[in-house]
Amino acid sequence: MSTATPPPEPAAQRLTRRSLLRVSGTASAAALIATPTLASPAAARPMLSQEQLIMVLQVAKAGAVYPIEVPGFGESGSAATRASATRLQAAQTRLRPDRLTQVAAGADLLIAHGLLGTPRMALLTGIGKATAAATGDEQQAIIAVAALGAATVARHFDPNAAHPATVWVGLLRRLHQRGHQPRMLRHLEGS
Repeated sequence: MSTATPPPEPAAQRLTRRSLLRVSGTASAAALIATPTLASPAAARPMLSQEQLIMVLQVAKAGAVYPIEVPGFGESGSAATRASATRLQAAQTRLRPDRLTQVAAGADLLIAHGLLGTPRMALLTGIGKATAAATGDEQQAIIAVAALGAATVARHFDPNAAHPATVWVGLLRRLHQRGHQPRMLRHLEGS
């Protein structure tokens, strides 16, 4: 019996666990680099434009205190301070894709009515006027904007649901139709 060791195999034929892991890790990294970035559902879906975000945030800030301050449902801070860009971004990620499309259309409609950057009372009056002149789909788009605004102010609200946004937008529409201007409660005017 010979104690001589067999000649070493060529490196191409030798497969160790370490070399298998190295090769598979390299292949995985190459595959990730070569494919489009779809790491998260939020990255894969479109989001609102900067103008649309500003419009929705304006609506959220107005709705936070009109006609009454929105309760926090256990969240800290006033309704006005909870209407922030950070919270809007978080609420936006909760939107279904079809609802996101509605919100974008509603924001564009409000922007087309010249409401971007208007003072709060002019915005409230303008939402009522825009809703009164809108078709059924356009009204639903404005309601979608208000629903995202409500979900920004209070996480309790679902941005995909129509309530309480339907009531709020309907109130503004009825005020416009009756020739009344929205009026702030005196203690909320500075909010």
